[in-house]
Amino acid sequence: MLDYLHEQTFPEGSSMSNEHQQPPVPTQFGVFYPLGYVIVALQSQEDAERMRQLLIDGGYDERDVILWDSAQVATGARELRQSASVIAQIFGAELEAMDKHIELADAGYTFLGAYSPSDLDTQRVMNVARRFRYALAQKYDRFSITEL
Repeated sequence: MLDYLHEQTFPEGSSMSNEHQQPPVPTQFGVFYPLGYVIVALQSQEDAERMRQLLIDGGYDERDVILWDSAQVATGARELRQSASVIAQIFGAELEAMDKHIELADAGYTFLGAYSPSDLDTQRVMNVARRFRYALAQKYDRFSITEL
């Protein structure tokens, strides 16, 4: 599993698997913002691992489907939450999402991130997610975080 703070997002149309250098931490106003990703909080590590494998079996590159355990999310989100910019604190959508991540991480949820730049990719991920018990599914687009 990869560290919540150091997971990367790539420009639309590109794949993590095509990148050789790590870009900076994906943030917007100092808050975790994985542009182009669907983030799903699953009730168990086993469900998250099964979902990841189903996505890979369905054609996703394994580097485009990431798991974070609850400790990684809780620690990383808290650190980013403390360093969020004034703009993020005023507008708040990103901070609300991060607060929900912290709440679910504290409850033991495992997080899965799947690179889903298109609506079709998002639908594919959600078709798999619906087979599992999840508490949160969010799509990070350029100007919005959409609850799925």
